[in-house]
Amino acid sequence: MKKLFLALASAILFGAATMATPASAGPPEELPIDDYIVLFPDVNVNRSVFINITAQDFCAWLADGEGPPPAIETVDGRLNITGSGAAVASIDADLYIEMWEFDENPSPLIGPCEDIQQQLDAGSGPWATGVAKWKAKTNNLFESDARSNTFGERTTAVLVDQDGNTWNYRNVFHLNFSCNFPGEAPPSCLVDNSSLRQR
Repeated sequence: MKKLFLALASAILFGAATMATPASAGPPEELPIDDYIVLFPDVNVNRSVFINITAQDFCAWLADGEGPPPAIETVDGRLNITGSGAAVASIDADLYIEMWEFDENPSPLIGPCEDIQQQLDAGSGPWATGVAKWKAKTNNLFESDARSNTFGERTTAVLVDQDGNTWNYRNVFHLNFSCNFPGEAPPSCLVDNSSLRQR
């Protein structure tokens, strides 16, 4: 559920960053977003993932509490208002990614900084860094009555660890908000799969 929470938070961040108002149908609009970041604990591979921001910068910004998050680069989003009034938003970008091992195994998943705090305090760097092909899409950004919202994201990355080894990482996350949410259990239609393999 922690992965679910942070993935949904990234969807909310996308909505806040666009600051768009669904007015009427028209051609797709390109929207540069200068504070777009993604972070989540991937318990499938026991790593903490930071995309388009470093963990050090994120945690310093979180402690400071001022201004937008210091994203590494501006991300181009795409927004299309359909004839029914639903806002379809997507991102497809190549972005910096870094992964950290959790301080504990298994991690208690307290928070993105707390989970790696011992390494941050020691001045350690991330376990691995690289470039990720990041794709995200929501078909009803402003949650109009036109349709049920579905949100999905796909990360495909090549990373190099501190020992010089190269790794392939893949994560797929998808959720339909009209499916069954059975209390504390994961939603019945939740897809959350990952793989991390040395090349």
